[in-house]
Amino acid sequence: MKKYEPEALVKISRYQNYFPTLVPELQRNVYRRMKVLIEEEKEYCDDGNYKHMAQILTSIALYEALQQYGKSEEEAYRDLL
Repeated sequence: MKKYEPEALVKISRYQNYFPTLVPELQRNVYRRMKVLIEEEKEYCDDGNYKHMAQILTSIALYEALQQYGKSEEEAYRDLL
C-alpha cells in the first residue's frame, strides 16, 4: 500500500503549485493537520483512494490552516479555488 505522507499527497494535489508560495510556518501547519486527518480517516486510506484522498485531505488542511493564519472563511475558500 502507498504510504499516506502529507508531503507526497500535496505534491500530487491540485495545490502542488500553490503550496510552495505559502510561508513555511503555514506549510508546516498544513502538514500537521494532514497527519491528524490521515489518522482520523485511515479506514479510507487505501491504494484505490490515494489520489482522491490527496485532494480531500490537502483541501481540508489548507482551508483550516489559512483560517488559523488570519484569513476569513470566504478568503480561505477563494484562495483554494
